[in-house]
Amino acid sequence: MAVIGIDHVNIRTSDVAATLGFFRDVLEMTVTPPPGRSSISDSGWVLDGNGHAAIHVGSTSLAFPGDDKQAAVASRGSGAVHHVALNCGDYAATRDRFARLGLSFTENHIRAAGLRQIFVHEPNGVLIELNFREA
Repeated sequence: MAVIGIDHVNIRTSDVAATLGFFRDVLEMTVTPPPGRSSISDSGWVLDGNGHAAIHVGSTSLAFPGDDKQAAVASRGSGAVHHVALNCGDYAATRDRFARLGLSFTENHIRAAGLRQIFVHEPNGVLIELNFREA
């Protein structure tokens, strides 16, 4: 077996609308209903720029596969997962957009790696790391 990458991250929340809204309105990602569903009222998929479902968002009141092993509990923050990192483009526009929206965020520049980063919390307190590779 060879792991070739992360397929998706799942965020379980008691406020699906706010969480999906953050990814749609703040990060400008596409939000769609999961397959077999017609609305995003209790769950949704957040698509990356290639149309891949990178983040699954679901209500803590829904039953998900695997809940029999570890049930979802509504809470804030990332628990054992410290953050979720996303590869992004257009650092300056993103930074300016966050400032216009009045979001609290921090920035980091790792010159040796040619990497700029923006850190922001989504509405459930999950830390999102946005990585911008310099050319």
